[in-house]
Amino acid sequence: MRVKQYVVETMPEAMLQIRKDLGSDAVILSTKEIKVGGVLGMFRKKRIEVVAAVDNEQKKQAKKTAASPVQNSFTPVPRALVPEAYAQTARSFVTASDEEAAASTVDHSPQEKSAMVPVVSRSNHEDAKMDNGSISLSSEHKPRPQGADFSGSTSTKSESDSEQQQDKLLSELQDLKQMMTKLSRQGTVVETFPEALLSWRQRLTEQEIWPEVWESWLEPIQEKLTEGEMQEQDIELALQSQVIHFLNERIQEGILPTTRIVYVAGPTGVGKTTTIAKLAAEQMFKKQRKVGFITSDTYRISAVEQLRTYASILNVPLEVVQSPGDTQRAISRLAHCDLIFMDTAGRNYRNELLVSELQSLLAPVENSETFLVMSMTAKSADMVQITEHFSKYGLDKVIFTKMDETGTCGPLFNLLHRFPLRLAYVANGQNVPDDLLKPDAEWLCKALLGEGKQ
Repeated sequence: MRVKQYVVETMPEAMLQIRKDLGSDAVILSTKEIKVGGVLGMFRKKRIEVVAAVDNEQKKQAKKTAASPVQNSFTPVPRALVPEAYAQTARSFVTASDEEAAASTVDHSPQEKSAMVPVVSRSNHEDAKMDNGSISLSSEHKPRPQGADFSGSTSTKSESDSEQQQDKLLSELQDLKQMMTKLSRQGTVVETFPEALLSWRQRLTEQEIWPEVWESWLEPIQEKLTEGEMQEQDIELALQSQVIHFLNERIQEGILPTTRIVYVAGPTGVGKTTTIAKLAAEQMFKKQRKVGFITSDTYRISAVEQLRTYASILNVPLEVVQSPGDTQRAISRLAHCDLIFMDTAGRNYRNELLVSELQSLLAPVENSETFLVMSMTAKSADMVQITEHFSKYGLDKVIFTKMDETGTCGPLFNLLHRFPLRLAYVANGQNVPDDLLKPDAEWLCKALLGEGKQ
């Protein structure tokens, strides 16, 4: 047995060298990740150590088989059709040879199959350059190689069984290719980031920041480190600058002075009614604007009474509506107010019918703004689905509530990255109106990167 060791950057590179040096019968014995190079134990690069071997007896047997005369001869076929030609040729050999040869040709042990699949996958990738959707796995649409006649080589039943085995093998090869491409991409990402940035990447990952977001922050820093334009001790300030720049482009504080009507929408349980009371108190005490309330939340028990209590405390008028006609009449009755807040009923965002009911009420008019209220305790995936549903009716700004109930603020950044919304307020408690804050880029950056990082 011939054994050889390789130190490479990626697994595809290792398989290419193994196939070149040891042939297609080679078996990968072990793989492990190592670090090489560096100075005084630092700046070491990650590599993959692969140990492969080939049995000399198998190699001699393969040469003997290749040298023996073959009764059937075939016209060369295009490379894209090589997998089909291999299967058809194998069936011809099964018919021409005895049962033992057929068993040795077709039936491989699980260990041999597992060793052969990576080499075959690499061969298909190099020869045919096939991507995930480049070939059809349906046996009804497989092209036949020109000049090759395989009719009558096997029975109908054996052909059906062989085609099923071929389809299964091609499917496994495609899955293996996708897995190796993913592993190769992950290895490249790990390798491209120097050690100095790994702790920051870990921090952002723990905060549930999407990779597409933290990559846009860390890649410019990595380029400057590579070109020698930045020292490692400057990484912290550079990352803070990236985060603050991201937020400054997406923050639009408060309610515009020209706004006449503010629609407040969102799913159930995010604190819309309490947020409306905070907004109204801010506009009354800090902007000296006369405020009125409209509520359509007649589905939730005590919802109207809750807003009525706030209206009584703030001494502002309240109108209750149940239809679009009621809404127009309520707006007319509150025409003397400088600013009108409309509270909508919380809806299950997964129910299209319930959410679509808001369309008749959320009819943006001139000098109006629509605010989406989101809870920071929700997951990023849920936030995205909620925003996609409510975006159908026009959203301008977003308010994040319950900042005090979670230590993870990554979903806020993910949502602002995905949708063209402006961050208007953040709420970190239930006190009216003290716990309604205008967003501050430096404060949010500090919450994201951690107290000890600032």
